[in-house]
Amino acid sequence: MASSDARPGRPGSAQGGRRADGATTRSARTVAAVSATPTSRRVARPAAKGPEPEEQPEDALPEPEPEPRSAPPAWLQVVTFVLAIVGLAISAYETYAHYNGNHLAGCPTGGGGTFNCSAVITSSQSMVFGVVPVAILGLAFYLAAVPLFSPWLWQVRLRWLNQLRLAAAITGMGFVVYLIYAELYQIRDICEYCTGVHAVTFLLFAITVFSAAIWGLGAKDEA
Repeated sequence: MASSDARPGRPGSAQGGRRADGATTRSARTVAAVSATPTSRRVARPAAKGPEPEEQPEDALPEPEPEPRSAPPAWLQVVTFVLAIVGLAISAYETYAHYNGNHLAGCPTGGGGTFNCSAVITSSQSMVFGVVPVAILGLAFYLAAVPLFSPWLWQVRLRWLNQLRLAAAITGMGFVVYLIYAELYQIRDICEYCTGVHAVTFLLFAITVFSAAIWGLGAKDEA
């Protein structure tokens, strides 16, 4: 009985051995395949970054300097140059008449608020501090105004030069206001030539102020 029970068991043992051998073979193949397959890859490390620059606040950023505006148009430069020459011519003629006691051409004589150039240019108000004739001051002003209001110096966009031109125009206009007051309320006579100089000075003043407002005074000079 024991021998009969053992016999049927041999085929099973052989079959189990075959299965074990097959499993072992498959396991070996699997191990070989797995070992042949790269299990890890080299991962490129990111390059080390330096410290990021700190962002400056908007208030700390330097503001761009405004571009200097261009010079006034050519017609304005020519007009002021011609006006300065006219003012110089009238002032020179008044200075000549003041020292020579000549009657100014085309100016009637009379009093009581009428035109009388001789009375105006020979009055006490025509002398500054009783020493310097007003005609001399007008002549000196326009001797400086001719180059200042020339197209050549208009093209030079130096801030100090434009400030000097503006200051000269304001000073001249202030003096004109005083002279008009003196003619109307102190001398009580009007000089046609003086009025011409006053008109020229006012035009130069208006154009200079307008130019400074529209085209500026030029870039700030570097220290």
